[in-house]
Amino acid sequence: MNKVIKHIALYGLVAAGAAMGLSSCEDFLTITPTSQIVEEDFWKDRNDLENALFGCYKRMTDNDMLKNYISWGEMRSDNFERSTATSATSPVANIMNANLLPTYGMFNWTAAYNAINDCNKVLSHGPVVVEVDESFSESEWKPIRAEVITLRAFCHFLLVRTYGEIPYVTKDYNNDSEELRLGQSTQLYVLDSIISDLESIKNDAIEDYGNTVSNKGRVTKKAVYALLADVYLWRASYKAGNNHPFTKVKLASNYAGELSEEELVNRSETYSTTAESDYQKCVEYCDLIIDMTKKELTKKYNESGKNIGGEDVTITLEDLLESNTTSGNSFVTTSKSAYNTLFGTGNSDESIFEFQVDGVTYSNTMISDYFMNTNAGAGTFIGAATLWEGSEASPNTTNPTTIFTKTDMRKWESGHFTSSSQTTYIIGKYMHSSVSQKNTNKMYLTDNTKDFSVTYSTRSSKQDANWIVYRMSEIYLMKAEAMTQLYSDTENLKEAFKYVREVYKRSNPYAYTTGSTNVDSLKFEGYFENSKDLEKLVLSERQREFVAEGKRWFDLVRYALRRGNTSDMLEILTRKYSTNRKSIQAKLADIQSLYSPVYNKEIKNNNLLYQNGVWFVNETSSKTDDL
Repeated sequence: MNKVIKHIALYGLVAAGAAMGLSSCEDFLTITPTSQIVEEDFWKDRNDLENALFGCYKRMTDNDMLKNYISWGEMRSDNFERSTATSATSPVANIMNANLLPTYGMFNWTAAYNAINDCNKVLSHGPVVVEVDESFSESEWKPIRAEVITLRAFCHFLLVRTYGEIPYVTKDYNNDSEELRLGQSTQLYVLDSIISDLESIKNDAIEDYGNTVSNKGRVTKKAVYALLADVYLWRASYKAGNNHPFTKVKLASNYAGELSEEELVNRSETYSTTAESDYQKCVEYCDLIIDMTKKELTKKYNESGKNIGGEDVTITLEDLLESNTTSGNSFVTTSKSAYNTLFGTGNSDESIFEFQVDGVTYSNTMISDYFMNTNAGAGTFIGAATLWEGSEASPNTTNPTTIFTKTDMRKWESGHFTSSSQTTYIIGKYMHSSVSQKNTNKMYLTDNTKDFSVTYSTRSSKQDANWIVYRMSEIYLMKAEAMTQLYSDTENLKEAFKYVREVYKRSNPYAYTTGSTNVDSLKFEGYFENSKDLEKLVLSERQREFVAEGKRWFDLVRYALRRGNTSDMLEILTRKYSTNRKSIQAKLADIQSLYSPVYNKEIKNNNLLYQNGVWFVNETSSKTDDL
């Protein structure tokens, strides 16, 4: 129907906000702009508001936002190294070698703040629409408000994990004449605000929109709970380290904030809750999601006729994960296998929330740019050779030297393998619309370091991979991680281990086959009977499960925050460095170095911002530099 014309200035950076007003359609995936009107002519009725709401979702799938998920959540991790297609002197190469310059464009946070602004516009105008549109009630506005607050919270959470201290923006702005200038808030303030916002709307979120695409592609009550669990887990780790990470800041010559550099680095914090209570909240929200999903599956069984008579159904943890299909005593991946259902078809039963991409209106070209180009060759990144080559003989180690065990199907699902002798590990996750492997002697399942035959269907022409934000396997692993911090007794640690085992077992089915002579199944006794070792197992399993999904760097940062230092985390991160390991460890010795620098043009154009002092460079760029 309409497209709002707006020109947005965020701290002096200009961006066009083309996604706010979109044509009306029952299916929010097919919305396209058809005409243009000015802002003051918008916000007249419910239709305008819903178009703006769907524009918020559209913004989350724009490629500048999609690239942030990988640039900020994966680039610095141990999963990747640069491909030969990426210059050794490029910003990507420098960042991977812990040389972060505030001049690099990937530290530009404009896309995320544009998404936040879109959300704030809806929140600002929603009550007005309730007043002017008699057919639109307050009760109908509340679930929309819950959706938008959750999307805004997601953006702030992405930013605070990346930069540490950020502006927390709740006001919308329209044009260059209304320039919004805010200083950074502390990490604790941002986390507290996110949690407060989400807690205030959690009961207003929709549980069931009545169709699968909306239930997976729009914010539901389960999506709110998942984000809350994630934020509580992060805040608990922040508190557990009891170490304010920003002990170094650098003020630009034009800084106009109220605090001096000394006051900024000597701030003190008072926690209103303990780390333990936050870990417990994480567990509680994970349990709520698990219970809700069990009820949904029971209802599905009853309605489908699988449960004749509607008697009580026993739903196990395994039932809530997408399974890999079996044929007799052999495992054969088909169109119904876990990878193909999760990352190929999309919107699986296991999914909780994923950004919808159709390859037409919304195209996920980020995947091909970063992982594989259109000719099925390496993109910007490849798998770190030291971690992808070979396989661990057993998962029962607290210090693995590689990512995958020898029976783990995720090795060739997450990568693109043509033989066991290859030395370049192309990232295949999301790029493949399907992956299948059939071998009558089950060789690929007993030892994936041997020759095998894998069939890949690659998304080379249609970039239509949804981007998964949360799925059930992450709920299991968040709960397990929180429990390793809450308990030290055997009974509770066994309970936490159970959730890790279910995720591992799904991708190592042969290791659990009765009568197998190659069983290397995960074992609690003798290996993970104390909380620290089990915590390491959770971290390793998260790496195996979520490789190339924009989560690994944040996992490592959270691990360091919990300890208040980077030493243990660096032992894990630097496994991939064969030549300059000591140099990397020295550069990242300060916990503040785990956060990215603020883009230098933001500092130049907003005199209320300060720079992460670890990454400060001389002020050489002009305020009139091209933006």
